[in-house]
Amino acid sequence: MPEYVTGDDYRAVSTLRIPLGEGLSGWVAQTRKPIMNGNPAVEPGYLDNPQRSSVMHSGLAVPLAGLDDRLLGVLTLYKLEADAFSSDHLRILLAIREKIAASIENAAKYQDATDSATIDYLTGLPNARSLFLQLEAEMSRCQRERGRLAVIICDLDGFKEVNDRHGHMAGNQVLQCFAQNLKQACREYDYVSRMGGDEFVIIAPGLKRQDVEIVCERIHAAAAASCRGICDDTELAASSGIAFYPEDTHNPAQLLVEADKRMYAMKEQHHLSNLVPQAPPRSILAEQRS
Repeated sequence: MPEYVTGDDYRAVSTLRIPLGEGLSGWVAQTRKPIMNGNPAVEPGYLDNPQRSSVMHSGLAVPLAGLDDRLLGVLTLYKLEADAFSSDHLRILLAIREKIAASIENAAKYQDATDSATIDYLTGLPNARSLFLQLEAEMSRCQRERGRLAVIICDLDGFKEVNDRHGHMAGNQVLQCFAQNLKQACREYDYVSRMGGDEFVIIAPGLKRQDVEIVCERIHAAAAASCRGICDDTELAASSGIAFYPEDTHNPAQLLVEADKRMYAMKEQHHLSNLVPQAPPRSILAEQRS
């Protein structure tokens, strides 16, 4: 999809998905050759786009490459009129494309540096630093809107055995698999992050107490499925602890502490330090209510 779009019909153009080698822009990306007064109608999905309000008849596109000659993208200009671009337009774009490419490359490096500070390198999930920022923002929003949220901390029971029996490379694969399973088990708007090691944190806005058991079962299922195809002879389960805002505390750090305490209380109740249970675990909050 285009990274940046402006001008007429930007809504239609911004939603285009242009594979390498297809359409006007895709051809330029593949061949690395500029094209003048190409037909925008050949861009995949353009003519059928319901957001299109007009039809462009001219396209001018040039490839953009970095210092290592790696393709960064394609700069494409569209106009309503046919044959609207001249050789002077092409000459100007060719003259400035190195500066444009350098700016894009610098912006990409800055974004990579920013991501590395907030994204866990192994799982691709937000890391602990990003988690704290998100939790503070969510609690502030809940305070303004008189909302509520839950913080869920979980870790993998039996993960040490994975590392001991199969090695840390297999352990890393299991963590990556669990991270993806955990995201799929959560709602689209839940915030899933890796605290560190085999410990993960979920920020769940609006989660109700009666839904706690469902969430814990999903987390357990995500853990159980994480060894498949990696170390099938090892069983994993998950312990989880849940704390609620505003019932438990108004302090972000304390909310995490409370959820962490409940997770370890759950481990003690089920003796998970020596035995992985076959049945889905119950949350410590549910144990306290029963």
